[in-house]
Parts: sequence; structure tokens; C-alpha cells
Amino acid sequence: MNDNKKLEIEQIKQGNVLTCKLSGWLDPNTSPSLISEINLNDITVLIFDMTNIEYVFSSGIRALLILQKTLEKVGGQVKIVNVSDNIRNIFEYAGLDSMIDA
Repeated sequence: MNDNKKLEIEQIKQGNVLTCKLSGWLDPNTSPSLISEINLNDITVLIFDMTNIEYVFSSGIRALLILQKTLEKVGGQVKIVNVSDNIRNIFEYAGLDSMIDA
């Protein structure tokens, strides 16, 4: 694995909706920052814009699931948008394509 791969998170909050535009890799090195940098206070809808995601490892999927479970406890939901075919295939293989908002 290349240790130079980074994850950038641009957060845009509008009311109770938080959109996170992700860029780079969701891998074992970057996934913890996805969980730690996102503040879910007063958020009921969390949208991940995956336009600029190059690859998602299982640890990235795990991070997304942790955030999803946290939001479900307060009646919220996670949506994933702008997913490339390669990333969509990873989610489908993991049985998580229901998170993708087409």
C-alpha cells in the first residue's frame, strides 16, 4: 500500500444535512480521519460525494458503516452519491449498494 495516499474531506452543512465531498483514498491509513473529522451533532442526513474517490478499501467501508449506525440511532441516514463504476462494484460486492443514492 502506498503511504502517500491521502483523503481530503470538504464539509458543507446546511441545516441538519451534512455533505462531505471526499477526495483520494479510503484506506486503513485514512479511514480513521473520516470518523474523527465528521461532527454528527444535529445531523440527520449525511451525504458522501464520492466524485473524487480513487479507491475504497474494506476499512473505508467499515468507517462508512460506523457513521451510518451512529446516525441510524437518531433516525438519520447516510447517502452516497456520484459513485464511479469501480467504486460501485466494491459496494455491490460488499452488499452495501443500498447506501448509494443513484
